[in-house]
Amino acid sequence: MSSGSSPPPKNRTSFISDSRRALPWYKIPHRSIPSSTMTSHLSTEERMELHQRMAQQARTKAIEAFGDRYAGYIPGSIIQTQDQADAIRALVACWTRGKWVPVTVPKQEPIKHFQDPLYGSCDNKFYKTHPRPPEEITNNTTTPWSSVNITPDMYRDAVKYVWQPACDLPVETVDPELWCRVLRGRNIALVGDLVHYQMHEILLDVLRDGPVVCYGEMSCKEHTICSKPKTTTLQYVRNDLLSPNRRVNKAQGHPSASIIDWPFVYGIVQKRNNIFIVNRAPVVEDDATFITQLIESMQVLRRTRPNALVIYRSTGIGHPYCNDAQGPLAAPLTDLERQELPYGWSEQTRRNAMAKEIVEAAGGLYLDLAALTDMRPDGHIGGQDCLRYCIPGPLDAWVQVLYNVMLGLEGQLPLPQESN
Repeated sequence: MSSGSSPPPKNRTSFISDSRRALPWYKIPHRSIPSSTMTSHLSTEERMELHQRMAQQARTKAIEAFGDRYAGYIPGSIIQTQDQADAIRALVACWTRGKWVPVTVPKQEPIKHFQDPLYGSCDNKFYKTHPRPPEEITNNTTTPWSSVNITPDMYRDAVKYVWQPACDLPVETVDPELWCRVLRGRNIALVGDLVHYQMHEILLDVLRDGPVVCYGEMSCKEHTICSKPKTTTLQYVRNDLLSPNRRVNKAQGHPSASIIDWPFVYGIVQKRNNIFIVNRAPVVEDDATFITQLIESMQVLRRTRPNALVIYRSTGIGHPYCNDAQGPLAAPLTDLERQELPYGWSEQTRRNAMAKEIVEAAGGLYLDLAALTDMRPDGHIGGQDCLRYCIPGPLDAWVQVLYNVMLGLEGQLPLPQESN
């Protein structure tokens, strides 16, 4: 199989069998959602073998494309040696492995959401029947969180869990002023799928003290997120394929509305930005095409912005029938459970592994935030949207991890070999 996987069987629609009754958050077994999964005909062992083989193929082709020019070097950071690169990547991987633990009351104030009201819909519903947090917290950011009488009924269940990584995060509380200092006036482009727009939302929530004018994920211009020590802007670009195209395919006046790929490696977006936080949507295509296209994108990005910092966010799964979920999963889904996922989500573990090899060969940093949210079937917007999350919620942990990543890349945290 030159593509690394066979075409999916047609019309895969059935009720969950007795041996695979339900995904672990289901209250009752649900009918399987039609899936275009390309490996549903393979056993777990065959899928594991395919995973290893395609990750190795991605690594081989990436080395052919980039050679060793980025060995021990992460452009846009202070990382200049192989030991440093290995240390920061190991540390980041450790921060994205762990578990969600319950707390009666959040240890620190959850993110205040100022942006798109869609992501605040869970709070709006909750506070119709529950008391809001104390006014001194919501209106006075100088009041210490620990000095206010906070009770459990003031918060939704989804925010009463904190991410406990395998390695402790060096800094648990985000300091927007320090974050702006380590950004050093470098502008950020967020390029990726519809879920990636939520990264835009939470960064604005954390680095600003109010809402911005934005007309949704299709028409979002750059926003100022830091005014000092230097002005820093943030811009989201919807490009599901992370493709290096120069212009949108208008398709004779009927462009696709399901796959969007606005240009980002040429023109104004490429010229203005020094940090690219990117991801690629779970589009169903064969593995070989995924590898070829992602390598091409990274080659063009490196050719046009050789000194840019590139961070690749792993792509997570959705959770069908998420309204059933009562809390986080105790452990990641097994491969057998992942095979019940629709929309190609069961392929994401392999695709993320392939992306990691390519991005690291191109001098980027792979950030596996999917490992956190894959274990959170709760906290979604709900209804027909079991892919995106309400804010505050599980995405608060994204902010904490990304903050520590930026500190580490700028030499603000001791790397493992430096602490001895």
